[in-house]
Amino acid sequence: MSGRFTLHGSPHSLPTYRVALMLRLCRTGFTFRYISFQRGMHRTQEFRALSRWGQVPVLEDEGRVFLQSAAILEYLADKLGCFGAANVKAGQQVREWLFWDADRLMPPLYAWYSIELGRRNLLPLSFDPVLVAEFERKGRAALDVLDAHLSGCPFLVGDRATIADICCYGEVAFARLSNRDLSAWPSVVAWAGRIEALPGFTEPFNLLAMRDAEIAP
Repeated sequence: MSGRFTLHGSPHSLPTYRVALMLRLCRTGFTFRYISFQRGMHRTQEFRALSRWGQVPVLEDEGRVFLQSAAILEYLADKLGCFGAANVKAGQQVREWLFWDADRLMPPLYAWYSIELGRRNLLPLSFDPVLVAEFERKGRAALDVLDAHLSGCPFLVGDRATIADICCYGEVAFARLSNRDLSAWPSVVAWAGRIEALPGFTEPFNLLAMRDAEIAP
């Protein structure tokens, strides 16, 4: 049986995966509602009533609606009592990583995934080579920062995984789906391995598919 949560999103959506992974690692079942952007489901009146920006993911819980993956992760950490910060100081550091990810890590690495989908003709996407080069530069620079930090600690904040790790791990997972070699960042690779060793961990397309589903705890 699924839990009380309903998650609207797409398996191709990195932010959707973050939330699904959080629920999975917290051993919490949920109902998944697939939103197809190619079929324009994000523009329907029904969906826009939930998501004022027409974006995924959307999480419903007990009559309330939550938007934006990082904010949803914060809500779930508090609601479910898992992967939260150990104290107030750590909480501030976790939030700083969430904002850093949105500013520096996610934009170029998620772009790598879009570029790969276009290259494989899975979506009608094409990018100017100058833009591709800029995504490459920014992505490598962000991974350099992440690798340097992780060279001295097992997780982003403290000695256990938090929502900061779940958030940033999504980018690494989608970089791998983009056929990117991450061996130049060994601390990132080792950290990703520690996330993947957590009980309940599931890879993106093993967790979500392009159909509605009931996801067991």
